[in-house]
Amino acid sequence: MADDHEHAESIRIAHLTMLQGVITRMGANSFTLKALSATFGSAAVAITATADNPSLYYAIAAFVPVLIFWLMDAQYLRYERAYRDLYEHVRKGEEIEAYSLDAAPFMQDIRSVFRVALSWSVSLFYFAILISFGIVIYLIHAGI
Repeated sequence: MADDHEHAESIRIAHLTMLQGVITRMGANSFTLKALSATFGSAAVAITATADNPSLYYAIAAFVPVLIFWLMDAQYLRYERAYRDLYEHVRKGEEIEAYSLDAAPFMQDIRSVFRVALSWSVSLFYFAILISFGIVIYLIHAGI
């Protein structure tokens, strides 16, 4: 009987370790998207600032990828939250299939990708990039 309990506990610990790895990768992916977005935003500002005849198309061309990175970052955060919920259920010993990485049942409780994108943990970073880019475009077009 004690061996069954120890075996079940070792399975639960291995399951938690697997889930922690997934959660860590989600966080790393989110960080990578933020780094790419900041790099791309900086490059777009530099290109716009050094162009002989800056165009509004530069702003649009820079805005679209940053928006895509923003939505991808929000989606990673949604998945991370679902996996954290799955982790909590496994941690508490609730009825979850051993070694299951299916977070789909927990996605229903997480807000939509657009609502997550507007949360403070995601939006402040991307708003800062877009606002700084908008200021530079304004200053260039105003001739300052």
